[in-house]
Amino acid sequence: MKRRHFLASTATALATLPAFAKSNRSLSEAMVFRKGKHVLQTEIAIIGGGLGGCAAALAALEMGARVIMTEETDWIGGQLTSQGVPPDENRWIESHGCTRRYRSLRDGIREYYRRFFPLTASARASDQLNPGMGAVSRLCSEPRVGLAVLEAMLARYQASQQLQILLDHRPMSAAVEGDSVKSVRVRSLRSGNDVVIDASMFIDATELGELLPMAGVEHVMGAESRSEFGEPHAPEQASRRNQQAFTVCFAIDHVEGQDHTIDPPASYSFWRNYVPKLRPAWPGRL
Repeated sequence: MKRRHFLASTATALATLPAFAKSNRSLSEAMVFRKGKHVLQTEIAIIGGGLGGCAAALAALEMGARVIMTEETDWIGGQLTSQGVPPDENRWIESHGCTRRYRSLRDGIREYYRRFFPLTASARASDQLNPGMGAVSRLCSEPRVGLAVLEAMLARYQASQQLQILLDHRPMSAAVEGDSVKSVRVRSLRSGNDVVIDASMFIDATELGELLPMAGVEHVMGAESRSEFGEPHAPEQASRRNQQAFTVCFAIDHVEGQDHTIDPPASYSFWRNYVPKLRPAWPGRL
């Protein structure tokens, strides 16, 4: 779900798709038309602008590479922004198990609240400020704050034109030569126009790994068996259908003195009290 990594400096699995065409031209010099389509050339193209895509972009930019990052929504940041989901992290995240760059993002979100929001004295003084006080995460924050901090982290690279972000652009197809991806065609959801991106390397950071089948890249899905990588908590048998469940989020508001409770939908009682029969056992009701 837009969660990938670039080299060893970010977290989670990533499909890095090499394309060996070389170019030393700047973005402005490389803007030409091929068969009626707008063409951009860069060193690294990241398809998907969620947290994984942003982490990949920052790693590449800090190494001096020119980057184009596309995102099919109008917000970068994925889980923290357009998805409206706080990070579900390990219980030791405040002390270890966190990269320096991700720590900077978390610290930036907390500092944003300290600078621009009216906090209590105790909240402002807390090193582990949790603005939303949610139980699912140690850092529940508003999507607009996560967006503001991510944009600030990328701002200097955009200002120097080392980074170009194409919002509302969806990948449509990939041109492959041998084992190399040469270009990816993305479509603007605003204008309907197509843009062809040529790059020396492509990174699939899309929500569902859309670029992998487009480019015909060999890949597997689901959970690996314990014997494949020696993970002690992996299942004995591989299960390709064992994947992260979807989460549907929505915003609610409390209006004093008003009751907007709706009638229970069909099967509400069943699902409200449902406990999956799994091994290991599910800890309680869904």
